[in-house]
Amino acid sequence: MVANLAKQRMQDLRHTLKQAGLGGYIILSSLEQRYVSGVDLSDGEAVFIITPVQAYCVTKKLIVAKMAPAAKFMRIIDVPFGGMVDGALKLIEQKKLSRVAFDPAQVGFTTGELFLKHKLVRTVSLVGEMRRQKYADELAHLKKACQIAAAAFDEVKPQIKTGMTEEQVRILMALAMIKRGAESIPFNIVCFGENTADAHHTPSKTRKLKKNEAVLMDFGCFYEGYTSDMTRSWWHGDKEPAAYTKIWNIVAQAHAASVKILRAGVLAGDLDKAARNVIEQAGYGKEFFHTTGHGIGLQEHDSPILRAGAPDVVEENFVVTVEPGIYFDGRWGIRLEDSYLVTKTGRKKLTKH
Repeated sequence: MVANLAKQRMQDLRHTLKQAGLGGYIILSSLEQRYVSGVDLSDGEAVFIITPVQAYCVTKKLIVAKMAPAAKFMRIIDVPFGGMVDGALKLIEQKKLSRVAFDPAQVGFTTGELFLKHKLVRTVSLVGEMRRQKYADELAHLKKACQIAAAAFDEVKPQIKTGMTEEQVRILMALAMIKRGAESIPFNIVCFGENTADAHHTPSKTRKLKKNEAVLMDFGCFYEGYTSDMTRSWWHGDKEPAAYTKIWNIVAQAHAASVKILRAGVLAGDLDKAARNVIEQAGYGKEFFHTTGHGIGLQEHDSPILRAGAPDVVEENFVVTVEPGIYFDGRWGIRLEDSYLVTKTGRKKLTKH
């Protein structure tokens, strides 16, 4: 199934090239290579050239066997070690390909200069644009990654006790996700007390949880190359301050306002505005200093970004987070985040627990 869907993505990319009037697209990013081939490569192991009629993988002999799953829809060409970029340029010349494009953001300066010297043209990432809208295999992996994270949190939260360090809780979360099938943990933020006001705090090995204080956990995992992302905030203890309850409810209302309008066709900027309006009207606009959310997929922070004024149109089968927050430096902060699959008429929450 994965190979078939990778083949479909390759066909869709070739169709995009044809529509754009491009003779080819060169890919050096291993992340983009995995997306169109289904093969998990490391950077520097191959160079892909995709044309409207054929896909090529220029690689070293050591990697030829690794590329076997994609051999049905890609031509695999091995070149001497260290000669992949030169081999790709030679292939472009041999095939007399014109208007071959590359994404400057995906290559180093020296390689970019070399491409321009050989008359390649700059473009935005064509694969990056495709990656926003998820295929069936991607959705299955994303859903599983979200299920793993949510189930792990359900297991770990009752184990969090006064006197534990942030690092101890972080380890518990990592183990809980890994034993459920996570292949890696890209981020796993655990914050107590004043540290919850640090949006991307690094868990401390010495900071211990006190009887009555705020807790914030932001975590996710990779499953089959796709990530999850969720955040929970709560008061540890039986003496929750009225101020904390008030702010928690404001953040929850902001989250709900954004989710309420989340559907195919909405602008990313409007999703941010919906959440931000609630917080600003409550008088805490300055305490909400990050974007409302972002796409997830092969990366934990992917496009589109739900930020003020963003013109991106959110479409069916996008997967995005919604994560408003309010933070008081030196005291505590609250962020509530879930991941959602965008549908024609609304959304489906993936981080259920």
